[in-house]
Amino acid sequence: IDEKYPFFFFFILEATFLGYATFYLVRNNLPVVMKEMGESIWYSPADTADFLLATAISYGLGKFLMGALSDRSNPRYFMPIGLVLTAIFNLMFGSMHGYWIHLSLWTLNGLVQGMGWPPCGRSLGHWYSVRERGTTFAVWNIAHNIGGGLVGIVAAYSASLFGWEYAFYYPAFISLRMAAY
Repeated sequence: IDEKYPFFFFFILEATFLGYATFYLVRNNLPVVMKEMGESIWYSPADTADFLLATAISYGLGKFLMGALSDRSNPRYFMPIGLVLTAIFNLMFGSMHGYWIHLSLWTLNGLVQGMGWPPCGRSLGHWYSVRERGTTFAVWNIAHNIGGGLVGIVAAYSASLFGWEYAFYYPAFISLRMAAY
């Protein structure tokens, strides 16, 4: 225990930090290319706004439902499964066309996005004492900023090189890689 504890003490913070930052890559990539996507497949601004509304509602519902489910699950598997599912929905979103298909996929994406925070909070709460939690959560909370900043770079750059669909493909591949981590 004395040998392994220091490694896992830091690893839990690192894994949850990187995993949660990755959830931002596969959740906030749509706004980056929404205009180009809409112009390419003839969506009105109201159509694309529907995707954001559906995501916000399903994400809120997902956090509630997935929080309850996460409490009864192993966070080592729960979070990676969420990353895999959101990657699948991103890959499908980029490769399929049609308003109702996109609306359904992005709603499902919002739902599984709720699989990000609950295992992180649970894991950090178990590994860090009450005295350490303030500092630990303050450091961990930077994951929001890192993921939120990187999504603009990754999505915009990949879309500018290859087309709007790649704003979903590249973050999905990163999500799959992070799920394996």
